[in-house]
Order: sequence, then C-alpha cells, then structure tokens
Amino acid sequence: MIRKIGILGLGLYSLLSLISCEEDFKDIGGNVIKNTAFTTNQIELELEIYSSNIDSVRADNIAFLQNPGVVPEYWIGVYNSGNYKTVKSSFVSQLGLITNLKTNDNQVEVDSVYTLDEVILKLPYQATKNGVHDDGSPKFVLDSILGNPDIAANIEVFENGTYLSNLDPLSPANSNSFFSNKIYDEKKLLNKNDQVFSLRPQATDTVYTITRHKVMGVNTPNTVELFTSEEKLASKGPFIAIPLKKDLMKELFWDKFEDSEFSSTDQFNNYFRGLYVKATGSNGSLVPLDLNSRNAQNTAAVEFHYTITRFEKGESGNMIYKDTVPSKYSFPLSGIRAAKYDMGSGSIAIPSDNFAIQGTVGTKATVKIIGVNLEKTRQNDPNNPILNYEAFDENNNGYLSLEELSAIEDSNDDNFGILINDASLTFYVNQTINNDPNIVPQRLVIYSNEVNEDNKTLLSPKHIADAYTESSLYGGNLVVANDKPEKYTFRITDYISNLFNKNSTNFNPLELRVFNNPTDSPFYKGAQTLDTNVPTYNWNPRGVTLLNGNEASHGVKKAVLTLSYSEQSK
Repeated sequence: MIRKIGILGLGLYSLLSLISCEEDFKDIGGNVIKNTAFTTNQIELELEIYSSNIDSVRADNIAFLQNPGVVPEYWIGVYNSGNYKTVKSSFVSQLGLITNLKTNDNQVEVDSVYTLDEVILKLPYQATKNGVHDDGSPKFVLDSILGNPDIAANIEVFENGTYLSNLDPLSPANSNSFFSNKIYDEKKLLNKNDQVFSLRPQATDTVYTITRHKVMGVNTPNTVELFTSEEKLASKGPFIAIPLKKDLMKELFWDKFEDSEFSSTDQFNNYFRGLYVKATGSNGSLVPLDLNSRNAQNTAAVEFHYTITRFEKGESGNMIYKDTVPSKYSFPLSGIRAAKYDMGSGSIAIPSDNFAIQGTVGTKATVKIIGVNLEKTRQNDPNNPILNYEAFDENNNGYLSLEELSAIEDSNDDNFGILINDASLTFYVNQTINNDPNIVPQRLVIYSNEVNEDNKTLLSPKHIADAYTESSLYGGNLVVANDKPEKYTFRITDYISNLFNKNSTNFNPLELRVFNNPTDSPFYKGAQTLDTNVPTYNWNPRGVTLLNGNEASHGVKKAVLTLSYSEQSK
C-alpha cells in the first residue's frame, strides 16, 4: 500500500516543499516521478463548542522571583460587566525589611525628637504619560480601567495571618504555589478608623497631604504644633493612598524597630506576614497596579511618615528649637505575592448559539472539530472533490472527521492522500455585546489536552505545534474592523500536519481561553527556552462573547475550521 504524504506546512504546496520532504517520497519509490500534477480545494469543518468554568488559576509570583523577565499583573477593585462573571480582585503581599530604623537620635549638641505622623499604604496605578499641564508637569492616563470608575469599589486592608513560604510545607524540597481560591487569614483590619477605603481611580491622584507634628520642647515631646506637608509623585505617576491605623501600626512596627522581629528578613516575615488588600462590594471598577516598579520614588509600599524636630544646645546650655525635618520609612511590597479572585455570576444570560471566554477565574471553551458535513456539501457544492471520499465516513454519521480525512489514500489510483496547504480556525466576536476593542481580550490562546496511552488520564495541557514552530503566523490576536472587535484567527497547519503524519494521535477537542501575557507564550522563559506546557496562570480579567459554529444563526461568521488542501489530479 502506498503511504500517504501528510501536511507539508504553511502556504501553497510548492517545489520547495517537495524537496524538503524528499525522504517521505523515497518511501513510495518511482511513483513520485509520474505523479506531478495536483489540484487544490478548500473545505470547511464544522465545530461543536461549549463553555466551562475555570475553577482556579495559579496566582503567585514564586516561579518568577528569579526571573525578572516575567512581570505578573495585580488588579484591585470590582468589575461587574453584566455579560461575564463579576470579578473581585484582591492580593496578598509580603513587605520588604529596611535597615537603619530608629525612632530617636540624641547627641551631645543636637537632640532629635521623632514623632510618627501618619501611616499610608501607597499603591501606584499603571499609567501612561499623555502631554503636560500648564505648569509643565506631566499628565497621565490610567491604563486598562474596566468597569465604572464613578462607582466606588470598597477596599479593606488586613494584616495577613497566613504564612507565605516559597517552599511547599508538605514537601520542603519543592517550591510552593498559591492558587486564586486560597483563603487567607484576615488577622487585623488596618484601615484608619475601621472604615473601608472608597476606590474611585483618577489620573490626578498624584498628591496626598500629611499632617505633621512639630514638638514644642525637647522635654515636652507630647506638646506639639500641627502643620501640613504634601507628598507628591506628580512626575512619576498617580497612585492610591490608603490611610492606615496609626496607633496599631505604631504598635506593630514603630515600637518594635529595635526588637528581634526586625533583626532579619526571615524573622520579620514570620512576625508580620504581609498585607491582604481585599476588594469588596458588588460594583465599581477594576484597575491594574504597578507593584513591580523599580523606581524607588514610585514603589508600592507601607509608608511611615514621621517628623524629626531638632533642638540644639544654645550658649546658655539650654536646648533651643532648630528645625523640623519631614521624613518617612517605606516598607516596599516585595517578596511573595499572590492574587485572589472572587467571582460572581453575570446578570445577563449568554445568547443562544454564542459562548463566552473570560480570563482569571472566568470561563474557557472546549472546541470539538466535528468534520466535513457531507450532506450540506452535497447540497451546496455537489461537484466538490471531497465527496469522492464519502466511503471514509467509517461511522456513517454524515461527517468526515479529521481522523477519517487523515486516513484517505488509494493505492490503486496512486493517491497519496490529501496534502494540506493551510489550516485556519476562526472565531467571530458578537459585536452587539462587544463593540469596544479596548476592553475585550487582545489575544486568545488555543491548546490541546494531552492524555496518556490509555487515552483516559489527563496530562498537562500542551501548546499546539504552531504556537512555537510558526509563532509569527500562529495568530490568536484580535482583528479590529471599523473600530469594532471582529474576530480571532489561528493558523494551525502544523497541528493538523502532526495528526495526518501520525506524529500525534491526539484527536481530542481543543481548549480556548483568554491569553495571559506572557506565560501563555511557549517562549515566556526566554527566546531560547521552549516550554510546551501551558501553565495555569491568568491575571487577565477581560471577557468576550463569540459566535459558535451554527451556520443558520451566523452565516459566514460562524466559527469554523478551514482547510486548504491539494490532491493528485486524476
């Protein structure tokens, strides 16, 4: 029996591809010389698509602490779109220990009295410069706000009581991991006056005012005069400033600076296990935070603002007022960090013959390739050459599946089988629901669920071959037409090729979800490092509604797999 030739890559079948597959043709001897004429055809394979919930995603940064090339995103707030799950995005984070902490400085000639003024949690927004103000200072635009910033989302800040370790407590030789549904111990509420913080993000949030304390006498530290000063980051970017309980933070930090709990990073992380910044409420907005800024002036931090009142010895030996020095200690949010996603149901039902994709702990879709509908082809295109292979419909279900198409060959007629030139998988956007290209996912990813030899046990998800063999052509990016999101297209020629060439026998359905940047790239560990596994990270909260494969409902905008192929001319 003559062995068929499988898919030979992207583009039209050409002399170059014949040469590149010389070894395959050698297997069929002299037949390659007399069979040089080919005709091309295009067929559509119908799809069956259904959504499923994502239960949890890995949400920590432990694997990236030594890989600064990967920067996880952390969002805060509430996003209630109506069409997708409501997202409440929170996070936990350790604090970094700083050195040279002191709360007094008494010398022979100068006495310095330290007074704690206020404690602020500063969380910089992700923002882009956009022109300048009249005074020359830069204007900013907040990046990627989802939802309604005019509706306040509530933010609570807790002392985290859950120990964050980078080692698995059950198997200390292995790295630890934290998933998005983990429950954290809300040890103490740290919000000032026990009041939730109302988040209404604005690009002008670049200044906050500190009430300072000037001590009136070196021997009367409790006698003070109040004055104010401004903390500005106008040239660096906008930020959230959440006031914390001064007395409690003084007890937890300020009064213990000289104790053993602040003597080393390990001691400190065991004593104060970080912050749990929690979003509550049912509506508002969701904004990405810049928790990874390397600019020391715009680092996410717990800031202890204090004033040093200095007195110097006069000619009579008395200590007289010299000046006041506004100061601060900034404990950066660093070390282990993890996102927490709480999801609620959408209030608007998904239209029939549509399916929804949403990132974080939203939804994904299973894409089952049914095959060529023989009856529909016979009605619409009775001369289509694919009808010559009806006999390969082994289960008599009226479809030629991928597996059945890959089995086509005819040794009596010197037929090598169909030679696939191109395979594209397209999903169209429901533009009635999604008319703004800026808030839908800018990219999707499709991958395969691998199984072991018994075809039952589910293994780690794998990238399809085109994601790394033809990454520049693979696609998955949003296509915008007339300022509206139109479609996502994947070129999956090598994936089909491997099925036809028996390099793969996994004809199981594919999985489609929102692309997570950069971990859904097979090269996210570096341009020279290929990882074919698809990790479970997803910090992209966007959603999109797509049209399924129902031709009667969607016509030419139905989801479809299109194959262009060649076959030997009769």
